[in-house]
Amino acid sequence: MRRATLVGGHSLITSSRYRLGAFAAVTLVALRLGIGWHFYQEGVTKIEDPSWTAAGFFTGSAGPLKPLFETMVWDKDGRARLNYAKSSSGRPEISLEGTLQMWAQHRVQVAEHYGFDKNQEAASEDCLKRWTEQLDWYFTEYRDDIIEYFHRLERRDANRRDPARRSVASLRDQAATVEAELAADLGPWLADVGKIWGGYDEAINAIATKEQRARGPLAIGKPARGLMDTLIIDRIVPWFDAIVGAMLLLGLGTRIAALAGAGFLFSIIMTQWPGAPGAQPVYYQTIEMLGALVLVATAAGQYAGLDFVVSNIWSRFTKAKQDTNS
Repeated sequence: MRRATLVGGHSLITSSRYRLGAFAAVTLVALRLGIGWHFYQEGVTKIEDPSWTAAGFFTGSAGPLKPLFETMVWDKDGRARLNYAKSSSGRPEISLEGTLQMWAQHRVQVAEHYGFDKNQEAASEDCLKRWTEQLDWYFTEYRDDIIEYFHRLERRDANRRDPARRSVASLRDQAATVEAELAADLGPWLADVGKIWGGYDEAINAIATKEQRARGPLAIGKPARGLMDTLIIDRIVPWFDAIVGAMLLLGLGTRIAALAGAGFLFSIIMTQWPGAPGAQPVYYQTIEMLGALVLVATAAGQYAGLDFVVSNIWSRFTKAKQDTNS
């Protein structure tokens, strides 16, 4: 079945009536290479930086989709790692139950992974006990400060639900100050708790013998994971950017790559909803998205790209097949 875009066996864009001039073709190639290089460089930079995360990108969103984007940030306010819970009276408190359940389950999984003997089983139980005491000490030491932080989180959440606070500029500035203060307090606690989790994970794996370690370490999981959170996104986006960029540079699968890139740029634009209070300008992303759509519409990989080679090979193959059938 022939595509509607064919005229006399040629695509509209390259037929004599619709053929682009040399300058137009060169600008399309330049546009493809420019967008491709940007995506590729962004991807490589992120891949080379293990600390890169999309968390700040989502937390800095503005507009009606802000709540959606914030739910994609893993443990955004540290509630899971700080063991947030509610008392019977509805007041915030600290409960280590969830963390200790994960730790106990991890001990069992590590023992099964390495095939621990009885002595190693006993050592792993002792390891769990020692690190549980360390965790308990930490949250006892900082209990009052962390619970006060939980109260401030609840006040912030209540203020967010007030439409008046979103529409008044001075109140938005006040809310931004509160967010910055909360983040400043949260950072050191999460760093400490991360070290405790990491220390337990390292210690429990260290019980394995040299022969057992040949199976590779078994890393402990993360609490409160979402279906698509930043822990997943942070692994996908760098490679997505690099692959889209490489495909555009090569002119291979240009329409697919450009459409994927345009969709990605559109998602960035949606995090800064145009006209929303506090939204940042997204002119550059909008222009690049429109440029990517031009690449989709013009099949720009047909010009100085591998799409031209693939298209010719496919045309010869289908023509030979038709000749054989006839």
